[in-house]
Amino acid sequence: MTSFTRLVSSIRSAYNNINPSTLTGAIDIVVVRQEDGTLRCTPFHVRFGKLGVLRNQQNKVYITINGNPVEDLYMELGEAGEALFVEEETVN
Repeated sequence: MTSFTRLVSSIRSAYNNINPSTLTGAIDIVVVRQEDGTLRCTPFHVRFGKLGVLRNQQNKVYITINGNPVEDLYMELGEAGEALFVEEETVN
């Protein structure tokens, strides 16, 4: 029984020590065309673990839909590996 307790304790300790910055993941997106022709989508999230991203300050994430690249649309990586849309500001 002591061996089982140590095993469970080791698994719990390993789970608690997972660093979120090393995790990678994304969720699916559902897009629906509205009656007026516009598109609406569910919220989405994507993150690249630090093990897969060495220099996040200059990395861009390009978007593809059904394997087709979308021109002029990309995301940039934040400090924790999260991908964010960047809107360019115009100066008046």
